[in-house]
Amino acid sequence: MPASAISPWLQPDGAGDRFRGLGVWGDLTLAEMFDEGARRDPDKVAVVDSRGRSSYGQLLDRSLRYATVLAELGVRPGDPVAVQLPGCALMPTLHLACVRIGALFMPLSPTWRAAELRALLSTVAAPVLVATGADETFDHLGLAESLRDELPSLRHVLPALVDDSGGLEQLGSGAAPMGTAELAARRLGPDAPAHTMCSSGTTGTPKASVCSSNDMIALVVRHLGDRLRLTPEDVAAGIAPAGTGSTGYVFPVLAPLLIGATSAMLEHWSPQGALDLIVRERATYATAIPTQMVMLLGLDLEGADLGTFERFNNAGAPLSEKVARELEQRMGCRVQSVYGATDGGVPVMTAVDDPDEKRWRTVGAVCPGAEVRLVGPDGADVPAGGSGEVCWRGPSKSYGYFNQPDYDGAAFDDDGYFHSGDVGQFDEAGYLSIVGRTKDMILRGGTNIFPAEIEDLLGRHPGVAEVAVVGIPDERLGERACAVVVAARGAEPTLAELCQHLRELQLATVKLPERLIMVNSLPVNAGGKVDKATLRERAVKELSGRVG
Repeated sequence: MPASAISPWLQPDGAGDRFRGLGVWGDLTLAEMFDEGARRDPDKVAVVDSRGRSSYGQLLDRSLRYATVLAELGVRPGDPVAVQLPGCALMPTLHLACVRIGALFMPLSPTWRAAELRALLSTVAAPVLVATGADETFDHLGLAESLRDELPSLRHVLPALVDDSGGLEQLGSGAAPMGTAELAARRLGPDAPAHTMCSSGTTGTPKASVCSSNDMIALVVRHLGDRLRLTPEDVAAGIAPAGTGSTGYVFPVLAPLLIGATSAMLEHWSPQGALDLIVRERATYATAIPTQMVMLLGLDLEGADLGTFERFNNAGAPLSEKVARELEQRMGCRVQSVYGATDGGVPVMTAVDDPDEKRWRTVGAVCPGAEVRLVGPDGADVPAGGSGEVCWRGPSKSYGYFNQPDYDGAAFDDDGYFHSGDVGQFDEAGYLSIVGRTKDMILRGGTNIFPAEIEDLLGRHPGVAEVAVVGIPDERLGERACAVVVAARGAEPTLAELCQHLRELQLATVKLPERLIMVNSLPVNAGGKVDKATLRERAVKELSGRVG
């Protein structure tokens, strides 16, 4: 592995010993933790997908065979194995295979096309790309093949989920499981890089955050497992696209497999398909982004058999209190939220047994081992009760970015703290609320307006299903606030009605939105966050001809 490929581990000296002392880090790799469960109960169903059911024993055997395949293709320790697939059992199987030989599992968003793939794969010099063939949505394999001449490091494009004698599954079935001696020779410890999560970058090149086995185990077993109360009896519904990071893969697929539970994966997202999966597989919890949760509310939830569905894990973006309340009422579950970043890890979470007001109005309390600072514009910690940029480091934080030192310098400081760009405030009980974004802040005539505060309050209006607030240019004031709203079923809220609602909630007049745009849906990026840049451009264009 080239020395420049992986950034220096951005943790203070002695952090690993401290994390082990707290019990959030250990001595097993992801594959070894999975293997313990597979040997205890090899016949238990591990993954359900559109092609059938795979037991723990079958995943163990297949992952050992794929480890042989990848090794024979020349994949070396530290090499990224890029995977662009829909939700299927092949994804965790390949992940385990990569960990066994010291390679980096690199799932890619199924929405990415030539621009994103070309930029990322050339940056990380991936030697292998696994892609599916053409379906009703897109020909990923055809795109991958078309890029080979531009990517000299890309030695192998492997078709998957296709009826082809040269496909990955056929190669795996013909390979021998990797033996104990070879596994031992190739093993990298639990602190070594084992997984990447990709997200959009500010320069046009996606970011590839590198995580160790211990990072992932701390996140999904020690932190999420505790606060979501996961047990081997759980059945997780993976309803978000599996290539989009934590929401689609880490929380609903990797987490259950590490604790001995079952994961049911939806191949392609649709609201009705998600509900059908939850009902059919008698899921006990699911993970989704707020936009997907809102879309589920448009279905006949009362007519669905949701007797086993207990918990709904929200990740990717803040969830409004109103949506959380309605989900709990109509689905008979409890909403639990995770706050963090693909590159920074997760510093806080709510727990399913937290009081309602904490689960609905905050993003949770600090996770064991995490250190969280609220930093003012001067770089100093803000006084107790004050608001500041949320910065953190801890046992789930990534190593930084794969061969992207400029991104490292922009995201992490010299002490290893990740700077989120979010503005937060702790309450007296130690629960964190996100009140804004430093970059999204609207400066209106000298007054700082944080959109998250307005969005939270507007989200409580009965006529609002989803809302985002953006700043639009103004010659006199600098910026004005524009509310972009998705209406609830049958509702047609007006700007006057929304402003009156905000006044009743005692929002300062200067913060009231002065423009309103109605949309059918809010655009989101691959990570599930609302795409504010696209909304801002649309608002400016749509409002440019209006007066007042």
